[in-house]
Amino acid sequence: MKKALLPDTPEVKNWVREILREGKIDLHPVEGYSVKDKGVTALFERRISTVEVEKWSEDEVSEWIETKEDKDSWLARIMLAKSLNVPLYFILWQKGREVFRNLSIALDRANQIEVADEELFKSCEDFAEWMADLKGIRVSKGFVERGRLSLIDRCLRLHGVPWPGNLDGFLLSKTKRNVKAIFEFSRTRKYPVKSHNINRYFSYDINRWKALDILRKQLGVSLYIVIWSSDERIVKLHKLREVTESALDYESTELLTDKQLMPRFGRIVE
Repeated sequence: MKKALLPDTPEVKNWVREILREGKIDLHPVEGYSVKDKGVTALFERRISTVEVEKWSEDEVSEWIETKEDKDSWLARIMLAKSLNVPLYFILWQKGREVFRNLSIALDRANQIEVADEELFKSCEDFAEWMADLKGIRVSKGFVERGRLSLIDRCLRLHGVPWPGNLDGFLLSKTKRNVKAIFEFSRTRKYPVKSHNINRYFSYDINRWKALDILRKQLGVSLYIVIWSSDERIVKLHKLREVTESALDYESTELLTDKQLMPRFGRIVE
């Protein structure tokens, strides 16, 4: 079989992201970030390998990132990790094998992507024990769409250490030298965008919001929440002021049409 690293998490078709992408505004996602003792401890990406994970050399992984993936997003993640003063880990696994390879991703002195082996876990239990040391906030909420869970998610949950929550997106400044803002997308299906109130579900999502609040405070940037629907061409944009014990407190709330997205996000980047 041809050697490849494949996306692990399926991406929901999102017209908001598509409009921003077409306008050259790149919202870079992160597969996971761990939080412990009110601080972010690590960033994570993960891929499914089509061959045994041990067969990849560090140089081959680096070349794959450079030539087969979105290099700009990887460079942005490296900058995000540097801003947080945490490592960026790359987890490789293969379907049907309980072996997980952990690599670290950084820039070398020549500003080239550098890949370094960290550890090879021969069982999910060992992997979960390592992950547990990096996590402090445990997810008590069940996964809504269980059919979308991959083997790595199921086995980690089996050992009581779910994969860390993801970051839907973050924006860099025009100079690409610092992080400007982070973003959380919330898709509504039951209610129209205009009337959808995510505080209605705050108690169910409290760990998610607390983790995001820790992330934005450690970065010293704003958190924007994007309420959207597959069936409407408007979004509700909340700018968070604070996460209280009972609700999300907003600094501002705007309704934006698809035509207003680019100008509004452009102002965030400035």
